Amino acid sequence: MFGFICNKKEQAGGCTFGLTKKQQAIADREVELILLAKSLVQEQGFSNLTMDKLTALSPYSKGTIYNHFCSKEDVIIALCIHSLKSEALLFARAAEFDGSSREQVIAMHVSYRIYARMEPVLSTCAIMAKSPWVLEKASSERVKQMNELEEQVVAYADGLVQEAVAAGDLKFSAGIGSDSIVFANWSIAFGSNALAQNASQSHCISRLQDPFTVLNNANMLLDGLNWQPLSSEWDYRKTWQRVEQELFEQEIAYLDSVGR
Repeated sequence: MFGFICNKKEQAGGCTFGLTKKQQAIADREVELILLAKSLVQEQGFSNLTMDKLTALSPYSKGTIYNHFCSKEDVIIALCIHSLKSEALLFARAAEFDGSSREQVIAMHVSYRIYARMEPVLSTCAIMAKSPWVLEKASSERVKQMNELEEQVVAYADGLVQEAVAAGDLKFSAGIGSDSIVFANWSIAFGSNALAQNASQSHCISRLQDPFTVLNNANMLLDGLNWQPLSSEWDYRKTWQRVEQELFEQEIAYLDSVGR
């Protein structure tokens, strides 16, 4: 389903099958640097990420680090790639959920919500990575890889929409096709999670006090599309809970233990 996914050890960098020992050592070092950059961003934010700080945190010289990344913007793109691969691992597990086409979409929302809770900083890195000042200073090869990974995730979401249409659960209307539906779900997922994480003091969010806030937004969208069964006919809170219990029990236990 996600052809670009490697095992968990490799997800920070690229797939490394069939490499020589030297190539493997270089690939491993790049993974190490990406994880160090991740720790910097988690502690100090993207605005405080610099090549000097990454050098100070690592056992390598600045020249060695520049052999891997042409700029701090290139590091940001590498972090976005790492984030996409981590998300995709969860999406692949969500795809195993046994349910209707709409429940499978809900499972995808659950998996992204879990990722956003586990990685509140990296889950928003797509906005930073898409900034013109980042794109123009990052390497074209890394930007291309990021875009390709993003499109593979989008293609999976498009597949869910097409399956729903084939099953008769969803019908396209004038001016609203698969691309519009995928983008709307993407917007709901990203925006809802970003605001829940970073604007929780806002009255319209704090008054809800609802662990299913993201689900409520998704249901408003899917009901508006007349995606069957409607939320008035099916308890998607139970679906959400089933996905958590059946596919992400360990992640939920971890998040509960750290209070996220």
